[in-house]
Amino acid sequence: MSLLHIRDLNVQFHDKEKGQEAVRHLSFDAAPGEIVGIVGESGSGKSTAMQAVLGLLPDCAETVCGEILLGDADITPPLPGESRKEYERKMDCIRGNKIAMVFQNPQTSLNPTVKIGRQIVETIRAHSHCSRTAARRRAAELLDMAGIHDGESQMDKYPFELSGGMCQRVGIAIALSCGPELLIADEPTTALDATVEKQMLELFRRIVQETGTAVLFVSHNLGVIASLCDRVLVMHDGTLAEEGLVEDIFYNPQHAYTKTLLARAKELQKLSACRGDQKKLLEVSHVSRCFAGTGGPGRRDMTEAVRDVTFHIRRGETFGLVGESGCGKSTLARMVTGILAPTRGTVLYEGAAQPVRPGKQNRRVQMVFQNPYASLNPRMTVRDMLEEPLLLNTDMTEQERREKVDSMLTLVGLDPEEAQRYPRAFSGGERQRIGIARALMLEPGLLVCDEPVSALDMPIQEQILELLEELQDSRGITCLFISHDLNVVKRISSRIGVMYAGSIVETGHTKDVYNDPWHPYTKALLSSVLVPDPVKARRKKGMPHREEQKAEAFDAGGCPFAHRCGYALECCYTDRPKNCRFDGREVACFLYSEEYTGKRSRGYRMTSQI
Repeated sequence: MSLLHIRDLNVQFHDKEKGQEAVRHLSFDAAPGEIVGIVGESGSGKSTAMQAVLGLLPDCAETVCGEILLGDADITPPLPGESRKEYERKMDCIRGNKIAMVFQNPQTSLNPTVKIGRQIVETIRAHSHCSRTAARRRAAELLDMAGIHDGESQMDKYPFELSGGMCQRVGIAIALSCGPELLIADEPTTALDATVEKQMLELFRRIVQETGTAVLFVSHNLGVIASLCDRVLVMHDGTLAEEGLVEDIFYNPQHAYTKTLLARAKELQKLSACRGDQKKLLEVSHVSRCFAGTGGPGRRDMTEAVRDVTFHIRRGETFGLVGESGCGKSTLARMVTGILAPTRGTVLYEGAAQPVRPGKQNRRVQMVFQNPYASLNPRMTVRDMLEEPLLLNTDMTEQERREKVDSMLTLVGLDPEEAQRYPRAFSGGERQRIGIARALMLEPGLLVCDEPVSALDMPIQEQILELLEELQDSRGITCLFISHDLNVVKRISSRIGVMYAGSIVETGHTKDVYNDPWHPYTKALLSSVLVPDPVKARRKKGMPHREEQKAEAFDAGGCPFAHRCGYALECCYTDRPKNCRFDGREVACFLYSEEYTGKRSRGYRMTSQI
C-alpha cells in the first residue's frame, strides 16, 4: 500500500532573464515503514522536489503536477492562476502533523536564542491541544527517543551548548513531535563525522521500525544510501534517471548516469600517491590552546581545546588531519595560520615562529574554508574579492592585479570573463574554486584546507580534489587537509594524523594507517566509514557508546579515550599516554609502551596490538 503517491511532478523557476526547469515528469511512490533514498548531484532537483511535496517553494516557482496523494489526502498543488487559499489551509494541517522535515544544518534550523525544550514544546502545542506540562513531558520522551541521554536535563540548554550531532537529534525530535506519517530528511548527516553519522543512521532505522513512518532520505553520499535505504531514486538534471531496490542500483545499475556516480564514489576509495620531499616546511611542537569559560559566579574555568600536539609537514606533501567534530581540528588550523596564538608550544614555518597579531598573519600560509556559501562576501564581485589580498599586501598596479586575477581564475578552471559576477551566480563547486583562487593570490607555500569539500556532492568533491592535486604538482604547494570524511582524506593525503579530544593519537603514512590501524580510536573511526556497497555498509558497527560520552576530556588525568575503549588498561584511567615512535609511525597508547607491556627483544618489529 502506498503512503505517498506522486505522478508527473514538474517545477519551473522564473526569473527576470529566463525560466529554468528544475524538476521534469517525476513520478514515484513511498510505502509506510519504507526508507527511500534520493541521490543525485547538486542541481538535480532533489531538494526542489521535496519542497514541492511540502508546498514550500517560493513564488517564482511554477508547479504543475498530475497528482500528489498522502494516504487519502489530495495535496496536489493548484495550477497556475488557481486560488492557493484552500491549498495553503490544507497544507497548514498537513505540515508537522502528517509530513515533517529534518534539514541539513541543525545550527541554522534551530533558534539559537530559545532553549531546545521550549522549541519542542511550542511545536507540540501548535499541532495538538495539550497542556504545557504534558507537552514538556512529551518533549523529554522525544529527546530520549532521538538518542539524547536524560532528555529532561538537556531541555534547558540552548542549541549553541550542544554538539552538531546533538543539535541534529533535537531537529529529529521536533520533526517527530506530532507523529508524522512521512519524514523527509534533506542531507541530515552531511556535516557530521563518521561516528556520529553512523549513530544517526541507526536512529533513523530504529524510528522506522518503532513508528512505521515512511522516510524520504535525500543525500549525495552513496555510502549513507547503501547503509540505510530499502529503495533508491537516482535523479539527474531534474528527471528520474533510475529507480530500484538498493541492491539492484548498486550491484546492477542500468542508467549511464548511475554507473558514473558509482564509479566516482569508488574513485574516493583509492589511496593518494605519495608526494613531497624530506625537508620540513611546517613544524608544530607541543602546541596547546586554552579558552576561558565561566565556571559560575566569581570563577573562570579554562577549557583546553588542543593539548600538547606535535607534528610536521614536509615540503610538497599533503598531511591529512581527521577526527570527530569538536576534537580541536579547526582550532589547530587557526594556530597554524596565525589567527590564534598557542597558549603553549610553537608553530614554525620554514624555521620561523608564526606571527599571531591581528592583521599580521603569515602571507605564506593561507586558508580555504569549509562553507563556500558563507566564506565569500555576497556584496563583492569575484574580481574585487581576488584583488583585495593584492591591494593589502603588494604594490601591484591595477593592470598587474587584473592579469593576476585572470591567470588565477584560469588556473582553477574558471572563465576570467565571469570575474565581474557576484558569488550568487556560481554553483557550490565553483564558489569553492573561487575560495581556492583567493587563497592562492599571494603565492602561499602552505595551504590549510578546513573541510573544503564537506558541503559538496561527490562528483564536485572529486573535481576539487583533482584541482588540489594539480596545484600541488604544478606549483609545489604543501597542504594541511582537515576533514571528518575519512574517504576524502584517504584520497588526497600521503600522511595522516588522527585527532581525538584535542590530542593527536596516531600518525603515519595513509596507506599504513588505513590498512593497519594501531590506536583503538583509529580502528573505531575506520569501522564507522560507510562504503557504496549495501552489504559492506550494513556490516559496519561503528562505536557502541553514545556521542555525549566523547566529552570526557582533560578533567580526568588518564587517557581521554579510556571510557570508550575496549582495550583500556588500569593505567589508562590514571595516567596520560605518551607518544611511542616506531619507524614512520607514532601512537599515543599504553599498549605500545614497554613501561606497561614489558621489555621487547632487540629485533622486535612492532605491529598492531588491537
